[in-house]
Amino acid sequence: MSEERIIPTAAPADRPSFTILVDGTQISGEYQVQGIAVSREYNRISSAEIFIFDGDPATEDFTVSNAEDFIPGGEIEIKAGYHSDEETIFKGLILKHGIKVYKDKPSMLRIECKDKSIKMTVGRKSKYYYESTDGDIIEEIAADSGVETDIESTNVTHAQMVKYYVSDWDFILTRAEANGKLVATDDGSLIVKAPDGSGEAALSLTYGGNMLEFEAVMDASYQLNSIQSYAWNAADQEMFQIEAASATVTTPGNISADDLSNVIELEEYQLKHAGQVRDDELQAWADGRSIRSGYGKIRGRARIQGFSGIKPGHVVELAGVGDRFNGKALVSGVQHEINSKNWETQLTFGLSPDIFSETQKNIAAAQCSGLLPGISGLQVGLVTALEGDPDGEDRIQIRIPMIDPAEQGTWARVASLDAGDNRGVFFRPEIDDEVVVGFLNDDPRNPIVLGMVHSSAKPAPITASDDNHEKGIFTRSEMKMIFDDEKVSFTFETPNGNKLSISDEDGEIVLADENDNVLTLNADGITIESAADINIKAGGDINLEGTNIASAASAEFKAEGSAGAKFSSGGSTVIEGSIVQIN
Repeated sequence: MSEERIIPTAAPADRPSFTILVDGTQISGEYQVQGIAVSREYNRISSAEIFIFDGDPATEDFTVSNAEDFIPGGEIEIKAGYHSDEETIFKGLILKHGIKVYKDKPSMLRIECKDKSIKMTVGRKSKYYYESTDGDIIEEIAADSGVETDIESTNVTHAQMVKYYVSDWDFILTRAEANGKLVATDDGSLIVKAPDGSGEAALSLTYGGNMLEFEAVMDASYQLNSIQSYAWNAADQEMFQIEAASATVTTPGNISADDLSNVIELEEYQLKHAGQVRDDELQAWADGRSIRSGYGKIRGRARIQGFSGIKPGHVVELAGVGDRFNGKALVSGVQHEINSKNWETQLTFGLSPDIFSETQKNIAAAQCSGLLPGISGLQVGLVTALEGDPDGEDRIQIRIPMIDPAEQGTWARVASLDAGDNRGVFFRPEIDDEVVVGFLNDDPRNPIVLGMVHSSAKPAPITASDDNHEKGIFTRSEMKMIFDDEKVSFTFETPNGNKLSISDEDGEIVLADENDNVLTLNADGITIESAADINIKAGGDINLEGTNIASAASAEFKAEGSAGAKFSSGGSTVIEGSIVQIN
């Protein structure tokens, strides 16, 4: 058999061997290890399980479990090979220690281990990052957890990136995925790189040669003709669109991704973000999804004789499996199964079309932080009371009919255009008004009135029109404050007809009251009209000055000075009357 048709183990594969070390010390040879399972996969924490025969019903004890070897927290290393020529296939931490008693077979000690990166999966954290690429951010997160890194650079520099109440691991996977990268853990090191199936094959797998099992599937379901990413551009006030670049993907088989995309005939696969996203981030998003689609064309697995020289990210050459599946395949997962008699390795190849952020439902925290079932979306509320807040927090009482249409309801804060210490824009709704209610952290105990709404039952005071010239404030007593963009005017009016009008269209300011008193300011000057008396009184002087001053009385004209009086002119002075009396 040619060398390409056998697995290149360091020693003959007829006698497997393994070694387990805890904190650098090999475990006792007296322990009867039933089996070892090691798993390495993209976007998962590498893991290992060790099964050891333990427990004696005669002594009623578990001696291996009692020993100090497998206490959680210990650093473990697993080596495997043949004829004691071994290489490391796993390094990590002991995480779980359990025993199990069976009805009809020996009892067992089960040890579960994880890569050190497991530290990044526990606990939710929040943080701002400034002027950083996603690669920089992932480096920082890994360093904080004491994990070494091998991270491929990313192109987008974020002015600000926000990590909100999420585990470091979930955040890393989400951001890596947004850049078309895959995440692997390798003996305490975090690796983040784009998939590449074009490299030199680390292993040749041949049907009829070194394959023990094999299965593969060609799937047209997610082969996409065109991928477009969209986001809102506030500066241009329109949707911004980016098309994925043509992906360079190396996969097995002789049917192209383009040919398979014609099966579904989806003209355009759309990725949409309702907010603002930079064009280079949209490009990375679309490109990454395109690459993932390409590597999802052919997926499968191959089982071979145990071999330590293959890891996720390596490439294997498939042969003897027909034209549809021959060729280079990207390894996405490796599983080792070892016992005293045999060691087999299963390789998975190709990428699942499933997106981490779409399939993992617990990335975001539970509604209401899990304190109680949360309430989703906005709700309709009816105001039941404006005063009497038991906590003195300026809240109003609202009833949410979907909770209970009869009860008085709960106390809610009211959102405002401006609110501060004894200042703000202050408009409370009226009792029985319909309001829109949101909830902090989706907690039904923390409602906030976001606004009020009109309906046919409670119509708006201005009839809607597409030109939308008029806007205003209308109170319960029918006081009105109206802005008219067509006339460029502002009017304030009370129910009795007291009115202030400022108009650019008419070029005047008019102040009128319900008693027919009118003050007009316009291009002709100032006009004061009154249906009754006009009285002017000042605590100081009253001065009148003009080019000409004319005053006329239809009955009597009287001027009087209690301390003195003076009437003079720089020119002629005329005093006329049927009788002129000068004392």
